[in-house]
Amino acid sequence: MIKKVFEKPLSWLERILFIDFIRGLSVTIRHAFSKTITTHYPYEKLTPPKRFRGFFGHKVVDGTEPQPAFDEWVERFKIEVEPGRSRCVVCLLCKRACPVPQLFEIEGEKLPNGKRRVSVFNMNMLLCTFCGFCVDACPVDCLFQSDIHETASYSRKDSVLTLEVLERIGRDWQRRREKEPDRIWIDDAQRMRLWYENDLKLPEVKKQ
Repeated sequence: MIKKVFEKPLSWLERILFIDFIRGLSVTIRHAFSKTITTHYPYEKLTPPKRFRGFFGHKVVDGTEPQPAFDEWVERFKIEVEPGRSRCVVCLLCKRACPVPQLFEIEGEKLPNGKRRVSVFNMNMLLCTFCGFCVDACPVDCLFQSDIHETASYSRKDSVLTLEVLERIGRDWQRRREKEPDRIWIDDAQRMRLWYENDLKLPEVKKQ
């Protein structure tokens, strides 16, 4: 059995007093005087969470490399390890995992001692979808996504991240946020500032 549903006609009182219009306007008025959760960008900026998928970077050799995976890959590809330089072992797994591998330009050079090191690592961000597949594929925790999200520039060449730029982003990241707890929000104060508890009734987050 099919039940037909018809639109309920407005009563004469609703037509004269614009009841539906007033109901809709009441929602607008109620939120017009409530506390805003927006920020005055670019004069006010928020630090993204640690897991934010921003511009890419290369973590450098500083003694915090994942063991024993790092040593195994270094030995396998005969990589010259230099403190303060990129952890990249030129395995090309990031390029193979990428949906658009053309954005990568990776080359390695052979040193006089018979070992190798990465010499060219360019990433064209104009082709990137920021999916993070390359980060997941990196076996030595070298490639990562930082909290840099202001990517506008006046030239296309500024969208190409070179090895030097990637290493600079990595050094800055390791100095600022490497030891930070892997949380969605930096602290409860920032969370409460964005999502105020009185309206959304969010549960309290235990401090770590």
